[in-house]
Parts: sequence; structure tokens; C-alpha cells
Amino acid sequence: MTPTDPTTRQTLTVRVDDTDVRLHVAGQRRPGQRPLVLVHGSTGSTDSHYGYLFPMLAFDRQVVSIDLAAPAGDAPLVLEQLERQVLAAIEAACGDQTVDLMGYSLGAVLAADLAARHPARVGSLVLVAGWMQTDGHQRLRNRIWHELRAARAESLPAYMMFCAFSPAFIRLRTEAELAQMAARIPLDGFVDRQMALNAAIDIRERIGDIRATTLVVGCTHDQMVPPEHARLLFGGIDDARYTQIDAGHAVVFERPAELLCQVSRFLDAPQRHPAGSVIEPDRP
Repeated sequence: MTPTDPTTRQTLTVRVDDTDVRLHVAGQRRPGQRPLVLVHGSTGSTDSHYGYLFPMLAFDRQVVSIDLAAPAGDAPLVLEQLERQVLAAIEAACGDQTVDLMGYSLGAVLAADLAARHPARVGSLVLVAGWMQTDGHQRLRNRIWHELRAARAESLPAYMMFCAFSPAFIRLRTEAELAQMAARIPLDGFVDRQMALNAAIDIRERIGDIRATTLVVGCTHDQMVPPEHARLLFGGIDDARYTQIDAGHAVVFERPAELLCQVSRFLDAPQRHPAGSVIEPDRP
């Protein structure tokens, strides 16, 4: 499958564990270049988390993005279920070809775990605002989220906004703008299951199995996944580089152009910086 116009997006559906999963494909696969697969984070989708990055990345390469779906039933969500969805999307769009893989937030956890379990499938890896073990700070925030959710508190979307964005971003928005943004946050059973999964992440034992050339991106003002988590990922992956963006956890909204620049540079020349490098952000 090789779309030739980056502005044209093809949407496919694959069946995984009795669940229909959508994937989107855009851009042209160029000689010697691997397709890029995007995995969004909790509460997200291709359009909400990658609405800016997906079409921009597709100008230079073929991009495949998955919309994670709720597995059938109401059992607790596990990483392997979501990884099967990502693998099915890769197979449907790319066959058995090795791909580049990028994940954001929970999607970064998925991408890292998938790269560790299936090293032959992933050539380059980008982990944005990810982590490998949920700590006490994260569990506290997650518990407050569940308590507000159980109480049907009207303040829950505002609380999510407060946690996701940096103070500087929030200060520049009016209350009406923030309310409009908060109203777009989905709250449903699948989100509940994702949040429960977020509270129980531990992929430490597998991080050392990652063989992909990796870029780890931390966010300076991240209250949901503080940047020390990104630095731990950086330290745990043999062939990794690290960079940090001056944003909150919601870097895909706050600094999408800067993130696009860092990701594109890395994918164009993954070995430009040697393993172990800390890549300083561009300054005007």
C-alpha cells in the first residue's frame, strides 16, 4: 500500500481479538526509507494526539497511525492486548517490513514494550513522554482521577487539563478556551481501563532487550510523566539519545512544531548523534 499524495489519508479496519481497530495511512514510501507507525496515548486517537504531526510527517515518508480500541469485555486492560492491535496494523499496512515506531505517553510504553518483544520489527524508535514503571507520584494522581471519575465530578476534565499542560500554556489561554479544550476530552469505559493500566505499568525487565536506534523525548514541565522517567528510559536502552522539550505532558499540543523537527531530524539520520548523546534543543 503506497499512497502518493500526503494529503490523502486511507483508513482501514483490522479485526483483533473480536474488536475492530482503525488505522490510517498517508504519504509515500520512498526508496530505502521505512514506514513510520504512530501510537497515541491515553484518551487519544490519531486525530486528537497526532492531528498536527500525522499530516506533516507524511510529507516526507509513509505514515501509519492506529486508533487503539477497547478490547471486547470489561476485564482489566493489559499491554499485550494493545500491542496485538499495533502489530496487526503494521502487518495490514506494511506486511512483514521493518518499521520505525513512535509512541506518545501510554503509546510510548506500548512502543517500547513492542520493540523489546519484537526487535526484528522495529528499526528506529521514538519515545515521547514515556515511562517504564509507574511510581508513587503517578499513582497518587491516578487515584485522584479515579475518585473524581467515580464521583462524576464536573471538575475532572479541568483536573486533566491542569495535569497535562504546562503553567505557561495555561496562562496564555482564556477560561473559555480552556473549557472548550476540556469538553473535547473523552470519558468512557475504555478511558477508565486505560487509566487503570497506567497505574500498573512495569516494563523494566524488557527495556534492555530493545535493539532499535532510539530517540527519547522528555518534557520539562511534565506533571504526569516527569522527565526523570524519560531519562530512565534513555539510560536503560543501549542505542538511545535524549532530548527535552520545554512543555508539559501534552507536548503534542504545546510544541508540535518543535517535536516534529526533532523527530524528523532523527528519522532522517538516526545515527547523526551517537548512542548516549544528549541533544540540546534549538534556541533562537
